[in-house]
Amino acid sequence: MTAPTVSIIAPVYDEAAAIPEFLERTRRTLAPLEGRYRFEIVLVNDGSRDESLRVMRSCLGADPRLRVVDLARNYGQTAALQAGLDAARGEILVTLDADLQHFPEEIPRFLEGIEQGYDMVCGWRHRRAEGIRRRWPSHVANALIRAISGLPLHDFGTTFRACRSELAHDIRLLGEFHRFIPVLAHVAGARIVEIPIENVERPAGRSKYGLGRSQGVLLDLIVLLFFARYLDRPMRVFGALGLLGFFAGGGILAFLLGYAYLFNVPTVRLYSGWFLMSIMLLLASVQVILTGILAEILVRVHYGVGDRRVYRVREQWGAGLPARD
Repeated sequence: MTAPTVSIIAPVYDEAAAIPEFLERTRRTLAPLEGRYRFEIVLVNDGSRDESLRVMRSCLGADPRLRVVDLARNYGQTAALQAGLDAARGEILVTLDADLQHFPEEIPRFLEGIEQGYDMVCGWRHRRAEGIRRRWPSHVANALIRAISGLPLHDFGTTFRACRSELAHDIRLLGEFHRFIPVLAHVAGARIVEIPIENVERPAGRSKYGLGRSQGVLLDLIVLLFFARYLDRPMRVFGALGLLGFFAGGGILAFLLGYAYLFNVPTVRLYSGWFLMSIMLLLASVQVILTGILAEILVRVHYGVGDRRVYRVREQWGAGLPARD
């Protein structure tokens, strides 16, 4: 039996200062494992504005396992991760950041989890080095994701993970959904384990994250609730809302008509606000139910079409690909 191939995938955005050390530490970590695994290193340049692409290309000759994927522009971490997962050729995929906040030395521990039969191994930054302004929003977001998904992980935000390639191919990342990869894997039936990892402040550069992203995370949580529980049955949520509005509006209207009949009172004139509310609730319930029917049709189209990409790869180099300058 041939040794399984492991793809080490790292998105890169303005990390020129960290790339040489990241590659050197990764090579030292992989060296003792060469008999058990074959390796490739996939670096995805996500539209860096500094010298990151030049630095990565200059390293190609030093390691034949290295591949560089250059995206046409800055699409964001989610699309860069998806590009790396699509480009990877390994049976086991390991994703981590190239800014050295993740320690490449911990890759063997993730591979051990895969060897133990898990489909995904997630990192847990149990002692976070960032300040409280980044820690407390993360704690709140993690608690909300646990409540929505039912997946008992401590840390959904880190990209340091390992998974089997067949699982990665079942997951399609859009928007900013990279933080929800474990939830999507859980929905797909994956066996998931979490291991503690080290976490340090960025040795170089500055973080691309801040409190301004919290609003987007909260909106993504609403989408996550839908994806985690109702993606394949959207009529359940739209239908429930529609029926709630229908019964509320119908109940108010029935009460007004019954009151007018029994006591000979012009309720429509005296309680016109309640009458209008009942009519609006009834109309809204019909619209919501029709939206649910359209969502059901879209879901069937979604599962029926082929692969689509949210990014475009401009060029690739290395690992047997033809050289193109």
